[in-house]
Amino acid sequence: MSDSRLEEAKQTILQDIEALVPVAEHHGDKHARNGLMAQAASLNNLGERIELHQLPEGFVRSVVNDVRLDTLTIVTDLKVSLTFLKQEVAAPTEKLRVEVHQRRSVIDEGDNATFDNHAMPREQQLSNIVSDLQTLENVEKSLRICML
Repeated sequence: MSDSRLEEAKQTILQDIEALVPVAEHHGDKHARNGLMAQAASLNNLGERIELHQLPEGFVRSVVNDVRLDTLTIVTDLKVSLTFLKQEVAAPTEKLRVEVHQRRSVIDEGDNATFDNHAMPREQQLSNIVSDLQTLENVEKSLRICML
């Protein structure tokens, strides 16, 4: 395998990780975020490790593939979590209907009350989740193609 192919794979994985970190942060998933940062650090330090230890090409290729697979695992975990969250937000529960009604009545009365991100309208929450799920889908496709 050529060095350019290896470098291209590393850069693709790093770009995918960059796209995933905000998704993990949006949903407060520190475990996923920390895992992604660890994978990025592993790839970023790989060149230094190669020079220091004169690692064989097969070993380097396996490290890059391991990072790719670990990142895919994190993507899968995030997809499952967001899919459940999407179903929860989309479900028209009585509690949610009451909360929406209360928010609308406060807004209608002209009150200047501010709401935190958890109180954003359900449509906006769904839109954000769908957008994050699309990001996950795109990254997953990219990582599946990026094989060494």
